[in-house]
Amino acid sequence: MAKISIPLYHRLYEDVKEKILHNEYKKNSRLESVRSLAKRLDISTTTVEKAYNQLMVEGFIKSIPRSGYIVMDVHSVEKSQVRSYLDPIDFKQSENNKLTTDLFDIKSYKSTVNKVFNYQSDKLYTSLDPRGEEELREEIRKYILKERDVKCDVNQIIIGPGIQALLNILLSISNKKSVTFLQPEFTKAMHIFRSFNYTLKPRKTTTEIARLKADFLYISPSNIYPTGEILKAQERNKIIKWAQENNSYIIEDDYNFFIRYNSYTVPSIHSYDGGKNVIYIGSFSKTIIPSVRVSYIVLPIPLYNIYKECYSNFSQGVSKLDQLSLGLFMKEGLYQRHVKKLYNMYKEKNSIMINALNRSNKKKKFKFRGTDSNLHVVLDFKNKLSLNSFIRNCNRYYLDYEIIDNSNSVIFPYSGIENSDVSRLIKNLLYNI
Repeated sequence: MAKISIPLYHRLYEDVKEKILHNEYKKNSRLESVRSLAKRLDISTTTVEKAYNQLMVEGFIKSIPRSGYIVMDVHSVEKSQVRSYLDPIDFKQSENNKLTTDLFDIKSYKSTVNKVFNYQSDKLYTSLDPRGEEELREEIRKYILKERDVKCDVNQIIIGPGIQALLNILLSISNKKSVTFLQPEFTKAMHIFRSFNYTLKPRKTTTEIARLKADFLYISPSNIYPTGEILKAQERNKIIKWAQENNSYIIEDDYNFFIRYNSYTVPSIHSYDGGKNVIYIGSFSKTIIPSVRVSYIVLPIPLYNIYKECYSNFSQGVSKLDQLSLGLFMKEGLYQRHVKKLYNMYKEKNSIMINALNRSNKKKKFKFRGTDSNLHVVLDFKNKLSLNSFIRNCNRYYLDYEIIDNSNSVIFPYSGIENSDVSRLIKNLLYNI
C-alpha cells in the first residue's frame, strides 16, 4: 500500500496544536513569529502561515496586530480509552419480498432514462420542486383520473419517496390528534402517527368506526390489508357520512388497487366523495422496481391552501432523474402497457401459489386467505406450535413474514419467488406442520 504523504504545513499545525492541548504552550503566551520559526525549521514562511492560519480558524490561537500570535484558552478533552462495542444492523434482503426479474421490463425503462439524459439533461442541473416535478404530477393526475376517477388539479398532488414521507408532510400541516383504522394496523403508517403523538383508535369494523370521534380514518378500501377484501358500497357510504358529520378526513391508501384476480377493480372512495373529505394516496412501489421509490398524495383544497403557504419548508426526496424518467415512461404509454402485462403475470403466480398451498395442506393443519388480490397470502395455523414451525422454516431460508398480533396467523409475501420454485419452497416451509 502506498504511503500517504502528509503536507508539511499540516505536520507543523498538528505539532503546535498538541503542544497547546498539553499546556506546553501556555494560555496567552506568544508563539514564535512566522519568520523566526521558518528560519529555525528551515522551511518557507508560506508553510508556517498556512499552519498558523488553520490554528486560527479552529480557535487555538489568535492574531493581534503588532503583538503576533497569542495562544487561546483551550482545554483538552480526555479521550476514552475504552472502545464501545457496536452491534451492527444485520439487514438481509428477503428473497420472497422483492420482484422477480420477469416482473419489470428493465430495458424499456432504461431506454426512457437515457432519453432524459439525452433530451432533458438541462433540467437535471436545476433545483428540485418540493412538490415534485410538474411533468410527473401531470401524468399522475391523468392516470388517477382515468383509472380511479380521482378529479383534482395538478397542484393538489405532492410526490414523495414513500407513504411515510407523505404522511410526515400531512401531519405537519394539520392540527389533528387522533386516527382510527381497521385492524390489523399497517405498521409503517401507524409509526408516523405515533411519532406525532396521535391517539390511535383501532377498530374491527366500520360500524365501530362510525360510532367514535377521530380526526383521521386510515384505510385501503379497495384492497384492505392484509386480506385484500374490499369495502362494500354500504360501508363506503357509512364512512363518508361519518367523515362529513365529524369534520374528519379519510386517508385512502389506494395501493395495489388494480390487482384483483376474480373481479374488476372497484371505484375509489375519492370518486364517491369528490375529494371533499378524502385524502388520496397512491404508490408505484408494487409496479416498478423497488429501487425507485415514488408515492403521491392528493390534498383536499383546504389542506392544499395550508400547504401552499409553507411548501418551501419541505424537501423533495425523489431524485429529479427518477421523476422525469417515470413521467416520460407514463407519457409514452409504457407504464400502462407494463401494468397490464404485470397483472397477467401476477395472476399466474397467484394461481401457482394457491395450488402449492392446497397440495401441502392435506392434513388441514392451516387455512389460507387473501388470495383474491396482492402478492402475499395470510396463513392461519391451528395452533402456536404449527405457527412457530413455519416461522423457523422461514428464518432458515431467510424469508420475510409478518406475524399478526394476538393470533396464530402470519402474512407471507411471495412476489420474489420464481414460479418454478414455488411448489418446492412451500413444501419445505410447511414440512411436518
